[in-house]
Amino acid sequence: MDHQATTPAEKSVLSAMSDYWEKSFGNPHSNGHAVGWKANAAISKAASGVANLIGAEKDEVIFTSGATESNNIAAFSLCELADRFLDRKQVLVSPIEHKCVLNSIDFWAEKNGLNVAVLKVDSAGYIDIDFLNTALKTPTLFCSIGYVNNEIGTIQDIKKISNILRDREVIFHSDCAQAPKTLDCTNIAELTDLASFSGHKIGGPVGIGALYISGHLHEQIQPLIQGGGQQNGLRSGTLPLPLCVGFGEACRLLSQPESKNLIESTRVLRDYFFKRMTDLELPIRLNGPQLSERHAGNLNIAFEGIKAMDLLMALQPSLCASSGSACGSGNIEPSHVLKALGLPDEQADSSIRLSLSHINTKDEIDKAVQLISARLDNF
Repeated sequence: MDHQATTPAEKSVLSAMSDYWEKSFGNPHSNGHAVGWKANAAISKAASGVANLIGAEKDEVIFTSGATESNNIAAFSLCELADRFLDRKQVLVSPIEHKCVLNSIDFWAEKNGLNVAVLKVDSAGYIDIDFLNTALKTPTLFCSIGYVNNEIGTIQDIKKISNILRDREVIFHSDCAQAPKTLDCTNIAELTDLASFSGHKIGGPVGIGALYISGHLHEQIQPLIQGGGQQNGLRSGTLPLPLCVGFGEACRLLSQPESKNLIESTRVLRDYFFKRMTDLELPIRLNGPQLSERHAGNLNIAFEGIKAMDLLMALQPSLCASSGSACGSGNIEPSHVLKALGLPDEQADSSIRLSLSHINTKDEIDKAVQLISARLDNF
């Protein structure tokens, strides 16, 4: 019940990768022989798979080690533009971003003399558009707002946000790691300037991701990783051929019409799970948007009067989910996402994210509800 944390690799992903570990193991940057050409062709095909999913050109897809690196590259590269836009000293960021977005933007903005302004969200996690418009009265370099939140499943109206930002010529970055498993993503390249993705969130392998960078920015972007100039000089280093192939295949699968059926199957299972929980009259409260408006597999539930970590530990090893709390330096702190919604510490500390996918079954859900109910009786 923790599929927003990671997903198993799809069978066709494993099959697509298999030959590239041993038989077709060439370096895709070796341009002087046939083995390198074949490897490079496989990389090109993988990039096309990612590009087709999001409506981009394949040379706008930069492979990375995952969404954390993609978000860090975006933060660094955009903050480095400060010297070119001397009149734009403000950066805008949503308060419910993943920590890798918030921390990297804070770090590089300070290095480049930029001011970070944190936007506001409502009790469901949606960006306060009036606050955004007011904030944009200050000349702004770029804005980072995630498409789908990883904790509460909020899906932002990035079309509206994109239009507002483009009217003011503000660069738009979006962490889209959670989007492909719940949305049609073919408009992402149209609506954003940079967007981050992760392989293991979408049925691909761990250790691979991508950063979409719109072609109009390529000449302005300062690379974070220097070296041999691979990937048009935007991210040097030898690409992990099998991982890229697997990621491309995962994206290809999500581009197929039948992927919509899998998303709907996930939504049906998720709704069934929540109904079973409410039918038992358990002491719960749903955090974030209403079910119909969130990530298809997401539930973020507060178990009133119970510490989330205590309940999760009591459920081991039978049920896996994520706490709404984050561990930092050995201390348990309330989730910054839930706090941004205005939840008190007690409710944030009692919250658990349960995230499903199409491979879950009703039998598993029935068992999970029974387990949770039984453990709650012990508190």
